Amino acid sequence: MSPALRCVVLIVAAGSGTRLGAGIPKALVPLPGGATILEHCLQGVDRSHQGSHRGRLVGVVVVVPPDPAAAERLEQVCASAAERTGLPLRTVPGGRERADSVRAGLSACAALGDEPGAAAPVTHVLVHDAARPFVPPAVFQRVEDALEAGAAAVVPAVPVTDTVKTVAPWADTVKAPGLAGTGSEPAPFQVVDTPVRAALRAVQTPQGFELAALLRAHESARRAGEDAAALTDDSMLMEAAGHTVAVVNGDAESFKITSALDLALAAAVLQERSATSPQTA
Repeated sequence: MSPALRCVVLIVAAGSGTRLGAGIPKALVPLPGGATILEHCLQGVDRSHQGSHRGRLVGVVVVVPPDPAAAERLEQVCASAAERTGLPLRTVPGGRERADSVRAGLSACAALGDEPGAAAPVTHVLVHDAARPFVPPAVFQRVEDALEAGAAAVVPAVPVTDTVKTVAPWADTVKAPGLAGTGSEPAPFQVVDTPVRAALRAVQTPQGFELAALLRAHESARRAGEDAAALTDDSMLMEAAGHTVAVVNGDAESFKITSALDLALAAAVLQERSATSPQTA
């Protein structure tokens, strides 16, 4: 059993949002009602740490784009959220790739525990995508409970519903069945394996870690010259460092906003929440 958590939520909000096609950083894209994706994400963090869970949260670090103009707009959103919720909140510029941004954020998380007046060092970090603004409080709590029980790394995940194929580049010497003599180009990939679906999970955020262990794992990857673009989540680094990664139940509402279709889904979630929330007189 680990001691009581002193946890920082690290929100990665440095993405350009190119695939979303909005022309602004993804975290600044407004959702129905006017609040941005980042505002919804910060509200979710606050809701997840009410009552007895509040004492676990030392602060929030938001990684913003390296571009000063984009960073300034996100910093304004963060300042308003900090004033409204009372959360200790810091921003830090990110890097070119997600892994670079996380490394910058982790250093800021550790520094929160070293500030004058800090009760004790930060022990754990929850690395969270700003683009997942609707994560239910229960998911945060399941991740934190697993950390408190002694796990060094925890990810929330949901079962995979599609059949997944492992593919490889099509060999030049292999002819595509049914395409011989048609003049058609062969497919660029071919299936080499079909994993058993029951053993697969789609991983979400927040992902929870011992802060010191994750800092070491990132530093080891940096020294080894690993391709930052290939590090799509932080649990990969903990696996490589020999840590067991615990899995807890995620949630369908923890989906990541990446495309215009995801924005439509976000609008539906907000409409459903509005319809089921208590109405004030």
